[in-house]
Amino acid sequence: PKFDCLGFCLFCPPAMSNQVRTAGGPAVAPEQALQFLKDGNQRFVEGKPQSSKVDSIMRKELDREGQAPHTAIIGCADSRCPLETLFDTLPGDIFVLRNAGNTCTHAEGSMVGSLEFCTGKLGSRLILVLGHTKCGAIYGATKTFLDAQQAQEQPKKAGSALEGLLKDLGTVAQQAAEEKGPGASSDEVAAHAVKVNVFHSMNFLLKFSDGIREAVKSGQVQLQGGIYHLETGKVEFLGKSPAQRELLDCTTSIPPSMTAMVKESRGLHGVRTAADERVPSDVALKMLKAGNDRFATGAVTAGTTSSEMRKALVKYNQAPHSAIIGCADSRVPVDTVFDATPGELFVLRNAGNTCTHAEGSMVGSLEFCTGKLGSRLILVLGHTKCGAIYGATKTFLDAQQAQGEPKKAGSALEGLLKDLGSVAQEAADQLGPGASSDEVAAHA
Repeated sequence: PKFDCLGFCLFCPPAMSNQVRTAGGPAVAPEQALQFLKDGNQRFVEGKPQSSKVDSIMRKELDREGQAPHTAIIGCADSRCPLETLFDTLPGDIFVLRNAGNTCTHAEGSMVGSLEFCTGKLGSRLILVLGHTKCGAIYGATKTFLDAQQAQEQPKKAGSALEGLLKDLGTVAQQAAEEKGPGASSDEVAAHAVKVNVFHSMNFLLKFSDGIREAVKSGQVQLQGGIYHLETGKVEFLGKSPAQRELLDCTTSIPPSMTAMVKESRGLHGVRTAADERVPSDVALKMLKAGNDRFATGAVTAGTTSSEMRKALVKYNQAPHSAIIGCADSRVPVDTVFDATPGELFVLRNAGNTCTHAEGSMVGSLEFCTGKLGSRLILVLGHTKCGAIYGATKTFLDAQQAQGEPKKAGSALEGLLKDLGSVAQEAADQLGPGASSDEVAAHA
């Protein structure tokens, strides 16, 4: 009978020793991924690495099939802690995020968003937050906190990005100092703060990522911690955060700094109104891109509109930063796709996002928006698998194949599809006679 040993059989080599992980392979359960890490670290400690050779065939396979890492790791940028080396992994095995202090204190949106991408789009089912002994960032933050505490003064305002990082890691140092007690030395507090910081980063992910939190709650993803011991090379696996069960009840969906930026961009009253300054077109485009990024990563912020916001919209009137012509397709709700609150977008929609019919209404509406309301960006938004465009393409190609004149429209829908025929014809001409109907429609 055929069976899959999953790389654990004593008679088979480890799965990573002779092949690379790609999107063409099976998903890896979190327990199995954790075992891969433990086995790899053991090989590193024993000086018996197996993943040092990568040939052209492996590289081509990664390029052709795409990535599917079994684990995402937040580690420290410290040059003594190369994650792929200390876990003896091949390209394609682990999705690596590194910064000073393996923290989410700064650039948390980047770290959280990257992990949401890895666990959501790439299918990784294990997240490991890995600290290490003698971490310079943690020892520096501990010294900064203890010096301020000893001087009985408030920490000074950060004068550089580094000072800001050390200051914001002060909460980790403070917790470590409280847990170690008043008799502990600075080095003892800092050594304990390494562990505190690992759990702090893990807790941050659970607090501020709805996607990660739900994946952990369902068992789809495991969130684990660890400490790499520089002197021995051994990774100490800490398991789950002690606060995980409590944090799974959180409802926050986006990191604090990102929320602050989004709120600021919404307007003086939490929504855009005529009381706000006009938005230049390049800034408006950046706002659309940022909103779509939030939508695509599941980190939306536009879910709640308070009564105060609605009153502000009535009192101060509208001042949308963009006007958008979109399709009426129910799968493409424009405000949702751009994570927009009421007041941000002036939206026109019809089947096929076109001006072919009712062009006076569409054009006049846009002239009103750009003239009277002051919007400086117009976006025409199509979408893949558009029913109107595919229907128009089929109508055009069928008539072309029959070598007859298109029939007179018998309904408004037939009229719309017929008048979109010029779009289908241009697409067909550009792709040439060998293109399929689907290829022409996609290009149209």
